[in-house]
Amino acid sequence: FLLITLGCAIGAVLADSMLLFIFFWGVLGFTLYKLIKGHDESSSAAAKKTLIIIGASDGIMILGIAFIWQLAGTWNMSELSLATSSSLEIWAFITLMIGSFTKAGAFPFHSWIPDFAQHAPASSTAFLPASLDKLLGIYFLTRLCVDIFTLNQWLTLVLIILAVLTILIAVMMALIQHNFKRLLSFHAVSQVGYMILGIAIATPLGIAAGLFHMVNHALYKSGLFLSAGSVEEKTGKTDLDNLEGLSSRMPITFF
Repeated sequence: FLLITLGCAIGAVLADSMLLFIFFWGVLGFTLYKLIKGHDESSSAAAKKTLIIIGASDGIMILGIAFIWQLAGTWNMSELSLATSSSLEIWAFITLMIGSFTKAGAFPFHSWIPDFAQHAPASSTAFLPASLDKLLGIYFLTRLCVDIFTLNQWLTLVLIILAVLTILIAVMMALIQHNFKRLLSFHAVSQVGYMILGIAIATPLGIAAGLFHMVNHALYKSGLFLSAGSVEEKTGKTDLDNLEGLSSRMPITFF
């Protein structure tokens, strides 16, 4: 499933046809479900919640692709340039934005990420959603804002407000967590807000900053989740209140 996920992620990035893109994008929702090992009731519930939220957002994206066909008569992203001046164009952007927000884990479509992070193996979490889902979600949002649509002032304002809410709400939730994998997952959600903020500002520097942080975050958050997995493997504990003295027991992970 890791190899299928990687292949479909590359396929989604390289696809120009929106039909091919949504096929690869949809397969990733299924592999995400399979990467949580349902070893108990809570992990099975987390897997089902993930599948339902991702599947619902994919369905909304299909509706947005239908709107685009109605507006432009083409499936190819390279041929699209929509002005968001009509209600149908605005709804097309919103439906596709919901899909990118859900995949990246932005507020208010982020609730599956903490449950996935808490119950999935650290190797899965470091791959999805800590790195690959963030990369795909932000990549697609950038394509929407830079290539496919020209956003009006109201949509730009909505993006900025959602980005700021994502930053603030998620980091506040991270501060009160005791399970360290849930803490890292809420922090990952808050970082998505910075990426969206850079893209929403829509200046060359803002877009470059959002994309740079997308790659930066994928690298360091994957490392943090893998370190968390090492601690869990060594101690059998995930509660921060029960962990102490790890620098001497696990010097490489500590470093």
